[in-house]
Order: sequence, then C-alpha cells, then structure tokens
Amino acid sequence: MKKLSLLLSVFVLLSFTACDGPSLSGKTVKKTYFTGGGLQTEFIMDDKTGQNGVLKKYGYNGKLTSSVRIANGVKSGIETGYDENGRVLWKLNYINGRQEGIQSAYYPNGDVMVTYTYKHGVKHGAAQTYRRDGSVEKRVMYKNDRLSN
Repeated sequence: MKKLSLLLSVFVLLSFTACDGPSLSGKTVKKTYFTGGGLQTEFIMDDKTGQNGVLKKYGYNGKLTSSVRIANGVKSGIETGYDENGRVLWKLNYINGRQEGIQSAYYPNGDVMVTYTYKHGVKHGAAQTYRRDGSVEKRVMYKNDRLSN
C-alpha cells in the first residue's frame, strides 16, 4: 500500500510540473503548472525544435497575464500584458530578445498612460506620461538608460 501511495504521489507531482502534448491545432504544447495545479505557462510550438512559438503566461486565477512570440529561443515581437479582465496593460517590443522601440502602458480604458523608447535593450530617447484626456503630462529624454538634461 505504501508503494502504491508513493507511486501515486510521484505521478501527481510530475503531472503538475510540465506536460508536452499535441493541441487541437496539431501543434505541440508544453505546459507548466503552479504547485496548486493551475496552469502557469503554455508554450505553443511552431516546430519540433522547441525554440519557436507563442509563450502564454497565466496568473493564479487562471487568467492570461501575458503573451509573446518566441523565435530561436528568445522573445521576438510584441509582448502584451493583460489585467484579470483581459484588458491590455502594457506592450513591449522585442527584437532578438532585447527591448527595442516604443514600449507602452495603458489606462484601463485603453488610452496610453506612458511610453518609453528603447534602443538595444536600454531606455534611449523620448519618454512621456499622458493624462487620462490624452494630453502629454510630462516628457523626458533618456540616453543609455539615464535621464539626460
């Protein structure tokens, strides 16, 4: 009886740590789970290399918190973050795994709240905060991740 109990415990533990399997679309999906059993991440692979696809992350409540395309093992394209109601909170652009271009955060109604400009993974260029009416509240400039005068 103890062996069966131990075997069941090991099986349950392994089943909640990671899982590979086909999805309905025929693509391979790798999943990880929180210790409580809820889905933590889902990587929908485009090919058999395991380096290309879409990575989705979920919160403890089971809601999607972010999604991003992975190319050659690194973030590539726009990563989007969501609140528990599915509204977009932020967008970060990645090229070859590094932040590049305009990064934005949003008010719950979808209007832009703040933008930063990234170059080669560091803040470099204009950053602006916006009022709820859409007008610019503050504008600053960054150079190599530091505020410039």
